[in-house]
Amino acid sequence: MHNELDLTRARAAADAALDAAERDGKRISVTVVDHRGHDVFAVRGDGAPWFTVGVARAKAATAALMGAASGDLAGLRAAHPDLLGLIGAQTTQPMTTLAGGVPVRLDGRVVGAIGVSGADPDEDVSFARAGIAALKSTAERSGA
Repeated sequence: MHNELDLTRARAAADAALDAAERDGKRISVTVVDHRGHDVFAVRGDGAPWFTVGVARAKAATAALMGAASGDLAGLRAAHPDLLGLIGAQTTQPMTTLAGGVPVRLDGRVVGAIGVSGADPDEDVSFARAGIAALKSTAERSGA
């Protein structure tokens, strides 16, 4: 379906994020999730720490489920300290305010998210955005 995340698009996103990180000499992991925060594709880049895939997954799931960048939710946590924990308890994924999870919007709606972990927070966001650009380019070429 044209407005869904599929494996081809998820791989293109992950590859683009990994390539951007490699150009900057960073070792990252990338997780692409669907709109429910469930994995579509996850990869730990060469040399990335073992735990980064799980952190990338939490960032991506948070962005998909909340429809906002994971790092943008720090204000919500500050204003309502218990809220993200309560939301997370209703999902299968942990919620986080660590930067690096960015929602993917196609046809004006959130269809998933990409999460990156392993670099500095601003770099994680930049690599995630590189992945989203590749994903959208793949979607356009496929007639989405």
